Amino acid sequence: MGRISRLTTEHIVDRGDTLALKLGRVPVEIPAPLDDLLRHLVERRTGRAATVPLEEPKWLFHSIYPGRPIDPHTLGRRLKAIGVPAQPARHASLMDIASELPAFVISRLLGFHQSTGDNWTRESQGFGAGYAAEVSRR
Repeated sequence: MGRISRLTTEHIVDRGDTLALKLGRVPVEIPAPLDDLLRHLVERRTGRAATVPLEEPKWLFHSIYPGRPIDPHTLGRRLKAIGVPAQPARHASLMDIASELPAFVISRLLGFHQSTGDNWTRESQGFGAGYAAEVSRR
């Protein structure tokens, strides 16, 4: 949640017909209907978010304090309140990645220690690429 809470409007690449999110070197295309929700977040500058000076970052998820991002725990509670449990979704995504990539790549890509990458790879054996979809249906 910490990295997500610090996303700014600069991370969003709107090409008109497609929308992408810059999380690394290559922007990731966001599918509908999530793309419209992100567009709304970028365009919506109300309340305290509208009072941020021009030189300050424009947080995608702004705090109640001008110029500051939302607290990661607050964002997690809000997601949980609308039915998006962050921890199971995170684990499902990590298992899906671990089923497709070697442990070394996972640890480098996600900033984990090598032993953590080894653990995720070992846990994901036998789950296949559809594991995240399977967990999300539970």
